[in-house]
Amino acid sequence: MTATPSQGALWAGTARPAAGFTLAELLVVITVIAILAALLLPALGRAKLQALDTQCKSNLHQWAVAWEDYVDNNGNSFSTGTSVGWARGEWLVTLEAYYGKKPDLLLCPRATLRRGPGDHETQVSLNSPNAVDYGGPSTAWASPLPDPSNPALPVISSYGVNVWVYNPPGDVSNIQGRPSAWNWRKFLVPQPANTPLFLDAMWRGGGPNDTDQPAAFNGEWNGVEAEMQHFAMARHAKGVNVLFFDGSVRYARARDLWNFYWHNHYDVTYAAKNIQFPTWMQ
Repeated sequence: MTATPSQGALWAGTARPAAGFTLAELLVVITVIAILAALLLPALGRAKLQALDTQCKSNLHQWAVAWEDYVDNNGNSFSTGTSVGWARGEWLVTLEAYYGKKPDLLLCPRATLRRGPGDHETQVSLNSPNAVDYGGPSTAWASPLPDPSNPALPVISSYGVNVWVYNPPGDVSNIQGRPSAWNWRKFLVPQPANTPLFLDAMWRGGGPNDTDQPAAFNGEWNGVEAEMQHFAMARHAKGVNVLFFDGSVRYARARDLWNFYWHNHYDVTYAAKNIQFPTWMQ
């Protein structure tokens, strides 16, 4: 009688079947990955935006040093606002020695492209022939100065100065229609923690007044004389980052800009009683 091979002997000369996932198991794995991605991607997006916000605040802290150095070296006074023909951007000339070696300080990392034409903001490239001079919540404005690294392009920036800081000479009654008696002129102000110096902007600078009206929508441009609108936008969440006279940098909602001391005759109570803020500022 012939012996029956053992089970082990039968498997000895035969390859074992390969183990693998079933279709149901693969579907479960794919579903889990999709759920994790849905949970993680928004968090990663928020983390990236927070990093950009932090970089913007870091830029403004460095601008605080630049402004303080300039004032210390110029008789404890700000510049006159009259050395160039465009007072809102005079700081580009007077502070060139401070930012010249680090031009990235001119740009908020959330606003590094140019703005295209049209009522609502669109982004275009730096050399686009359609770019306009003013910026927006996510775009930079262009100056009359040529970029030293590429003279075919203008110097661009996404920050602006509170023009009420200037120290005009005695024979100048006003700059661009702003009474010079209202200017701060020096760093010594009554409310340094609530007096804006330099901040996110759609234009080179602005001289806000308490009666200024808000924009109808985020990024609306109503010309260079719509002073508060140069700053009142939603670039970081619902507002902007602000460098104050005391050297602090804080986020402020767009509508809260009306509550700061822009000049020495500014009424911080006016807006609450008289201005109706649009929905996008709520």
